[in-house]
Amino acid sequence: MNPGRRTVASALMALLAMPWRAFAQPAAQKVRPKSPPVWTGFGLNGGAGQARFDLTRDFVKKKYNLDLTSSDAFAFMRDPLKRQLSAQNAAQVQFKNSVEFGEDLLLGFAHDYETYVGARLEKDGQNANTLLVYMSGVGMILTYSKSTGWRVLSSFPFMLRMERPGGDLKDLRGKALGVMDQAFVSYGQAFSHFLGRFNKWDKGFSSNFFARVTGSSIHKDAKAKLVEFKIDKVLNAELLGFSTSSSICDNLDIPLLPFQENDALAKRYAVKFSDDLAAQQLIDIPDSDLRFEIVLRDLDKQVVHSSQRGVTIVKRTAVIRLLVFDMFSNLPENKLLNVLAMSTSEDRIPLQSTEDDTPERDMVFYDRLITRTLTNLLKGLITRNENTLASVEVKLSVVAPALPRLAELCAKTQG
Repeated sequence: MNPGRRTVASALMALLAMPWRAFAQPAAQKVRPKSPPVWTGFGLNGGAGQARFDLTRDFVKKKYNLDLTSSDAFAFMRDPLKRQLSAQNAAQVQFKNSVEFGEDLLLGFAHDYETYVGARLEKDGQNANTLLVYMSGVGMILTYSKSTGWRVLSSFPFMLRMERPGGDLKDLRGKALGVMDQAFVSYGQAFSHFLGRFNKWDKGFSSNFFARVTGSSIHKDAKAKLVEFKIDKVLNAELLGFSTSSSICDNLDIPLLPFQENDALAKRYAVKFSDDLAAQQLIDIPDSDLRFEIVLRDLDKQVVHSSQRGVTIVKRTAVIRLLVFDMFSNLPENKLLNVLAMSTSEDRIPLQSTEDDTPERDMVFYDRLITRTLTNLLKGLITRNENTLASVEVKLSVVAPALPRLAELCAKTQG
């Protein structure tokens, strides 16, 4: 048994298995707007000078000769998004140049995070080298009152992983800049898709119960492996947090407040949309009642050379820990669930190929493996599917006591 499997096996025995008990909770309240939210545009979460927007900053400067601080920086997104939303989400959003405060809701799309990597992902052929661009964003539906200003009423984070042929992978940044126009088109399509799922304005929005990923971290054991594999600069806690937030939203089918990276964000989200309808830069984020934390617990990599088959088999293992907190419970530390999940993937490359066994390939395959592990865990939890949970080394009987409450809390976030 490898170290990762031992870790999972021992920890599963110690998982929280007691039934939940809850304190008094607020009665469910809904905001029921009279009309769809007003589209306010596309903007950035945070200042235009932040390092995580380096690629977008260079793209906008190179193609449009604009700085991200310019009100026209994202003009290239406005008309395409408006056409797309009009065609695909006509009943879910309205377009106008003024807002009736206290009556209208606002709908915005904020860009959170981006990175890129180039790797050999196929055995051979012209498409062996692949460029991947990662972009994480969040759609937000906002309400306004004179006493509190703008406040997030509902939101839906999502992540785009766009793949394109990478050529010789030289000047990778230049190649990434060259496909950013395509990336933003795909980004808008992803936003439109999630909007169709989560902007149920005619059914109302929960106004007093929210969910959020409030913590993302790398355990020291996993961090040592990331350093050893030379992928710690890209596969970090920030990427893990944004990816987890997107996965939870997608697989549990619940709205999720923007990912809280650290305590410095507190209750405010520093976002400014490009259009003129945004009332202020700082938007209040409500307290989250259902909270998630993700930990990358461990990684493992085994390389087996098979001269008989003429291939090298790379087995990668990822172990994650998901913690779920019910802030209205009287459970110890409000902890509803604490579960370890693990899965392994096989990657076959040409025998003893050094050009295929690279840090960049590790990065891509570990990201896929972590995402798959989290997806199967979440789907297994919400559907109580024994086989799906078993695929990530989780026993249904161990987590079952917490699942009715988890389902109830998820339903509360939906209104």
